[in-house]
Amino acid sequence: MIILDRKYSIKELHEINSFVNGFIKDVVDLDKELVALDADMHYELADYLKEQRGSKEIDMWGFNLWLNSQLMDEILEYDSFINIHNNQLHGFLRGGMGILDAGIRAKATEVICKWIQF
Repeated sequence: MIILDRKYSIKELHEINSFVNGFIKDVVDLDKELVALDADMHYELADYLKEQRGSKEIDMWGFNLWLNSQLMDEILEYDSFINIHNNQLHGFLRGGMGILDAGIRAKATEVICKWIQF
């Protein structure tokens, strides 16, 4: 598991580890503006951020990176089981694996782009 400490390009992320099919599970902490990556499950990254940086559950959202894609819309995907719970914490009773609130999704993209060059 890695907490990004500087801005990385997609090419550099490829070089960090041999990700299966260029696929990486990631978590973004909107309050602390952190991105963690490289675990089998999103919840493992959320737990890692809690332990290492004191992140709070309500501030963390799961996403995936598809490094072999070309367009940002194809590379960045908000799809995670941890998002179901966070959507409920933010008032969306039906949950959903994406980020249902447009403002939260925009903030997540902003924080991710702080650490990853698309």
